[in-house]
Amino acid sequence: MRYWFGGQPSDYVIAPGEQVLLTDESVGYQPLLVPGVVLWVYDHETGDRLTDLLDGTGNPVEDLRTSDYGLISRFRGPDEVRRVLIGPAPQSSGEEEEPSSPGRWVLTSTDWPFIITQVEDRVVALEDNPGGGEEGPEPVATAHPMIWSQAGEIQPRTSAHRYVNLENRQQRVTVMRAEASVVNGQVDVHLLTVDPVTGTATVGAAVALTPEAPTNTITPDLAVSTGTGVTVGVEALEDTNAEGLTVQVMIR
Repeated sequence: MRYWFGGQPSDYVIAPGEQVLLTDESVGYQPLLVPGVVLWVYDHETGDRLTDLLDGTGNPVEDLRTSDYGLISRFRGPDEVRRVLIGPAPQSSGEEEEPSSPGRWVLTSTDWPFIITQVEDRVVALEDNPGGGEEGPEPVATAHPMIWSQAGEIQPRTSAHRYVNLENRQQRVTVMRAEASVVNGQVDVHLLTVDPVTGTATVGAAVALTPEAPTNTITPDLAVSTGTGVTVGVEALEDTNAEGLTVQVMIR
């Protein structure tokens, strides 16, 4: 996104004008609004010149020029740049003379108050309702994909490997997918929630794999409270011939 700069009451190029006697020991200068000044824009961090600019009508420009009354007209900077340096273009009085290095001043995007307001509103919403729910937006964590696998012939067992919810908020199992090579019989895959205190495992969801349906995907929408563990258990009917089990679970 390109942000706007310039065009504000403070965005004028001013030069010292006629000398004015202030006291018996000090003098001042009347300010002059300077039109037609060529301005260069620079990166705030590196000081490198920025030439990827757009004027107020959206046309590409490499430098700027003050208006009849010295105003720095509205322009857009490079993508995602919110703060720049700006100053008169360097000038030299002769071919062999090094260009001058005029002063540079900080110019902040005029969109900055709007950006700050958005951030403040978001912080207030999260502080007022950190757990989400009906009163406000629910923070959505990055999904946690988990995979359990059993190579070779499938044996009835419960995996010793658990996922434990440590995010200090309730999570949900959104998808469970199981796959195996089933020659005959049936493999039942159970998604188990494990009590953090007693270690008791409870079946929260289950899928069945058969020769006709060796892959099965469900959306259990199972709640996983803070500190609760999740794992899988496998059971097989008598005379089942199956191998190469893979179970994928997605938790948000």
